Amino acid sequence: MEWRCEWCGKPHEADDPPCDNCGHGKFERAVVRQGASGEAGSTTVWVCTECGREHTKHSPPCSRCNNATLERQEKTISDEELTQRPGEGGAQRGTIRETTTVWTCSQCGREHARHTATCNNCGNADLEETEKRISESETAIPSYLDLVTPQYVLALGAVLLIAAVAILGFVGVIDVPFISNGVPDVQNVPGSEDETESGIALADAESEFVDRLNEQRESENVEALSRPNRVDEIATFSNQQRVKAELADGGGVNEQRVNELLSGSCQRAWGIQSSAPVAPGDDASTLADKFVTDGLLTDPLVTDSAVDVIGVDIHAAEGRLYLQVFLCAS
Repeated sequence: MEWRCEWCGKPHEADDPPCDNCGHGKFERAVVRQGASGEAGSTTVWVCTECGREHTKHSPPCSRCNNATLERQEKTISDEELTQRPGEGGAQRGTIRETTTVWTCSQCGREHARHTATCNNCGNADLEETEKRISESETAIPSYLDLVTPQYVLALGAVLLIAAVAILGFVGVIDVPFISNGVPDVQNVPGSEDETESGIALADAESEFVDRLNEQRESENVEALSRPNRVDEIATFSNQQRVKAELADGGGVNEQRVNELLSGSCQRAWGIQSSAPVAPGDDASTLADKFVTDGLLTDPLVTDSAVDVIGVDIHAAEGRLYLQVFLCAS
């Protein structure tokens, strides 16, 4: 036989790992190396001077106790040791992999990998040398699935949930204290954000106004403006602060906060404000026309191809309409 297992020395007919004795995945030539005596049944091993572990190669430190000194020795190998397969000789296949030397405390039973002066557990000085069989289950490397415990799954789920809430809060999808980048509400604003005193829906007037601007852009062969909810909400926040400041001494518009909110949706933003009276018989289209004819269609921003987003809010109070527009280059 020309090949032997690097780990246990079992001979094999061909270089075809793994070893059918110990499962090791690498073979070497010369199944049984002759020792210094020249006997065919002997081989050279390197024995750890600290714990007695045998190694097939001189490869310090010791693979058991990390001692750096390995002593060369001649070892005789019997035919039974070379040819016995797992399951033979009374051992169950897959049960016994090897034996090892441990030093057991006579007082508390603590096992030590090397002979120390005193027991690491109780301090007893009497340690007895003992041969211990190591089962395959003790030497097996755990799989990734073995590491996925219920506690690990719960912890990972909690971390992912917190991260998701933080992200949603930052982009303004939900309001999270100290994290949320959502648009705040303005309290106690005079008038109505929904309809005029005569019952005209302001949302309809806003839609008519945006349609007029997009018709103008179409005539100039410029792509229509999109109207995301978030920019609309920022326009509402700014417009309501303005109305409150004018009609209820609300303290003015928080321009810094408005700019912070716009920075999350726009690379650049421009604001336009206007107001107009509400007359008897007005409808949504008429209200929109009042702002369009107020000169907004002549503003070069309306037909600027770099501007692609609009946010609009119309608020009714004390017989007037208050318009806030944000044009954005997203």
